[in-house]
Amino acid sequence: MDDVRRADASDAHAIAEVIHYSTEDSMPWLGGRNTIEEDRWWTSNVLLHKTKAWVATVDGNIVGVVALHDGWLSQLFVRTTAQGFGVGHRLIEVAKRESPEGLRLWAFQRNAVAIRFLESVGFSLVREAWSTGRHAAGDAEGEPDKLYRWVP
Repeated sequence: MDDVRRADASDAHAIAEVIHYSTEDSMPWLGGRNTIEEDRWWTSNVLLHKTKAWVATVDGNIVGVVALHDGWLSQLFVRTTAQGFGVGHRLIEVAKRESPEGLRLWAFQRNAVAIRFLESVGFSLVREAWSTGRHAAGDAEGEPDKLYRWVP
């Protein structure tokens, strides 16, 4: 991995592609996913304005993103082809450094790979629930979730 750096507006389309294709690859069961155009609009107009985001690069290409907002880890995505090489760990290190009071996040119960990863980097299950609307990865009404928390 080359670097983890703060995201800026010029990264919007590449971040949207990471989110879109990672979601498509890792959660094919998730209904109501956004189109790539919707993800590009949301990344440019919402994500980069309402969160603090960082990107991970390999050979100058963005392969991962983490975004934080008010104590929440609102986005954590790594391209499928970049998983298993420490990208997610580096992004979590940044998230923890930037959130000295701790972090919370929601994960889909069916996303076993993400849950194993979160637990391996120190997140603990708080409770299980059902989402009732928009979720980080798309429209997930009725999809069972797990709330996780990391405390330093």
